[in-house]
This record gives sequence, structure tokens and C-alpha cells, in this order.
Amino acid sequence: MLGKTKLVIIIFFVCLGLVCQHAAAASPPQISAKTAILLDAKTGQIIYDKQGSLRCAPASTTKILTAIIAIESGRLDEVVTVSARAAGTGGSSLQLYANQKIPLRELVTGLMLRSGNDAAVAIAEHLAGSVDNFVLLMNHTAQQLGAYNSHFRNPNGLNAPGHFSTAFDLAWMARYALTNKEFADIVNTRETTIEWLDHKGHSRDRNLRNTNKLLWMLEEADGVKTGTTGEAGPCLVSSATLGSQKLIAVVLHDHSRWYDSMKLLKYGFDNFDLYEYAEQDAVLAPLAVEKGTQPTLDAIVASPAALVVPTDDFQYVTVEVDLPEKIKAPVYKGQKIGEIVFFVREKAVKSVDLIAGQEVPEKTATRIFFSHLLETFRWLSGWGVL
Repeated sequence: MLGKTKLVIIIFFVCLGLVCQHAAAASPPQISAKTAILLDAKTGQIIYDKQGSLRCAPASTTKILTAIIAIESGRLDEVVTVSARAAGTGGSSLQLYANQKIPLRELVTGLMLRSGNDAAVAIAEHLAGSVDNFVLLMNHTAQQLGAYNSHFRNPNGLNAPGHFSTAFDLAWMARYALTNKEFADIVNTRETTIEWLDHKGHSRDRNLRNTNKLLWMLEEADGVKTGTTGEAGPCLVSSATLGSQKLIAVVLHDHSRWYDSMKLLKYGFDNFDLYEYAEQDAVLAPLAVEKGTQPTLDAIVASPAALVVPTDDFQYVTVEVDLPEKIKAPVYKGQKIGEIVFFVREKAVKSVDLIAGQEVPEKTATRIFFSHLLETFRWLSGWGVL
């Protein structure tokens, strides 16, 4: 009897140890960053938050915004003439010189890989005429993207009063920027060469190596930008992709930025899964339209119908589609006509709107009359009567 009791006690403590080990693995990592955030790129869901809304100097992570504005300008093939002001910009440098001719595309590459402050100024002056005008564009774009707790005073992130952002805002802007293939390819480049004209006008290849060491340290890493100033400390906005899931981590004022970023990304991949139901803009189903000028319209998924859940909850995710059998005209394009509802363990946790893919006017007597008149006109025209 005593032997059986000992066996039960041993089994109990072994099981308890396994439970504690699992609980410890699922606990958020301890990091030294002043502020940090981890979010899922597809859904925007926050997985980890350490004072993510705290305003801080962002250093060169500012260049994420500068780069996406430049790329979306559609002017990457234009040749930029570097000003003396741009060439004289302090801090990390692409070593531009006054009156140098260089394609905007190469400047953006140098901006993101070499972290050239001079490249940022040259980009700003070329696209907006002046740094001040470009800063206005930066702040307008940040607001449009939803980075409401950010304000910029320059395109490179050098210390300036009133130049700040947050871990969340930087992750949110990076999330948007990474949907642009050109941007994503640049920030995922470890090393490259750009075309370079020296002071004598001789062409040669200039080698650029990415300052983001995480691209070498973590197999899944695929972006995005480093930053360091005395005020901001070491900063890093990073991204990584495993399977269909992409995560974005931000650590600000973190002297262990490489390892803390890896901790956050690994924590996300190890403990959370992405449940995908439908892509944004997908046609979910046709919907009958009552008294409309056309019989059906497309029910469109307004935003990614996906959900990030703890791994243990993945098997308990269910989805319900709330869509009427028919809808009465008139219907305008983009009108909410239903929703997709996600449940975890039978509890509703998220909904995604379904919207009308087309405008469908009401079929009134006047519309019917003019429709018949138009058909008659077309018929007569076909016979050569008109």
C-alpha cells in the first residue's frame, strides 16, 4: 500500500511539473525594452503589449514612413540631384555628395539598408520640394494610416523636439508598408549593390549591407528597420513569417533589441495560431435583390476574415455567416449587408462586415419605362431604322 501511495505521489508531481512547464512556456517573455508590441500582420491583433502607446523618440524607424511614401509616389525611376543640405546631413550616411545624380530607387534602398540620413533628406527634397513640405506629407500619411499618436519633424528620425511615435504606431505603419511588394523586398534584402557615380563621374557598384542583423539571426525574419540615437536608444521594428502567419514586433529603447525581438516573435509563433476563413475583398456569396435593377449582388468580405487565438483554443474556433436570404433595393456599393462572426468556445469574439459589391438601384416605374425605351432604341438601331 505504501508503494502505491509513493507511486501516486510521484505521478502527481510529474504531471504538475508538466503543467507548470507548459504554463511557463505560454507566459509572455521578459524583455528590457522601455516599450514594445507584438501584433499579427494580417488581422492587426495585438499579441503582446508593454506600454505600446507610450510616446518615444523613434530614431531611424521613422524611415519606414519615408520609404513607403517614396515608393507609393510612383517616381522611383526618376533621377535625383542631391543638394548640399542633403549631402551634409549628419549621423548614419550613404555618403552622398552635392550635385550627385542618383535614381530615387537607389536612394530608397540606401535609406532602408544603410539607414542613410542624407538619403532621407534627398528623397524629401526631390518629392516635396523641401523637407518641411515632406514632413507635412509624412504627418498627413501617418494620420491616414491610423498612426494617431505620432508626429514627425524630419524624414530620418534625428532627434528633434516634437518628433515622436509609439511602438503600436510603428508596427501599424510597418504592417501597411509590408503589403507593398517593393517595400517588402527591400527590407528583406540582406545585402545588395547599387549603381554609384563617384565625384569624377565614373560608374561603379556600391555594396550595401542591411543594418538589421535579425535577418541573419532568425530564419523566419523578413524585415524591417533599425534605429539608434542617444535619446531613442537602440530600436528595432522587425517582422517574421512562419507558414501563413506574419508577425511584427517593435522594441524601443532596448539594449537587447535583437534577442528581445526574437523572444517576442518566437513567443507569438509558439503560442498563437492564425485561423483564416476568407480573404479581404473575396466574394463570399451572391445575394438576391428584391425590386432591384439586377437580380443579385456580390457579398464582399470587407476586411480579412481571420482570427489569432491561443494555440489551445484553435480547435474551438467556429464561424457563423449572418447574411439575409435577400435584400431590398436600393443598395449602395459598400453598404453593410451582413457579417462573419467568430466564436471561441461558443463565445463571440470578433465580427467582420460583409458589404455590397455593387450598387443596385430600385426598379421603379420610371426606370422600367426608360429601360424599355433604351432597349427599343437599341433594337431599332440594330435594324438600321435609326
